[in-house]
Amino acid sequence: MKKFWLVSAMAAALMLAACSDDSSEPAETEEATTEETTEEETAEETEETADSEESAEEPSLYLVDDEVTAGDLTMTVTDAGVAEQLDDTNRVYEINMTVMNNGEEDLTLSYEDFTLTDLADEEKTAYGETSEWTIAAGETTEVALQYESAAATAFKLLGTFSEEEIEWRLPGITSLD
Repeated sequence: MKKFWLVSAMAAALMLAACSDDSSEPAETEEATTEETTEEETAEETEETADSEESAEEPSLYLVDDEVTAGDLTMTVTDAGVAEQLDDTNRVYEINMTVMNNGEEDLTLSYEDFTLTDLADEEKTAYGETSEWTIAAGETTEVALQYESAAATAFKLLGTFSEEEIEWRLPGITSLD
């Protein structure tokens, strides 16, 4: 029994000696590893920041109150919702926006510059008289677009300006009271 304890103690001492580290050599290795890891993390963070800045500059979909610049125009959809009930299934959906002309020449907008669709890409027809808006250089105007639609969970307003396509995601008509 004494031999068993003696052998066990010696085995434990050998295992501890094998597991212990020399304080001078591993410390340098740990520092080098830490520096490499820090450099890699910094590079990854820089890439992620650049990616997030790019995506923050140009989101794929804009929402109500988002300011969007396309060419010389700066547009903000200020409100979107039901303006009038036509019958049991259809409503007039109105989109109000502020448009600023940052250019040096007058610009004209019309319903032809915009398309309203539901999420199934079914295009909605303009309601009432279609209008044109002339926006003088350096001026801001209010634009109201009206479309006829039945209930939909959300809408997409597509606008094409200076060959640039802009897309807004707008709230839908969720109930037909």
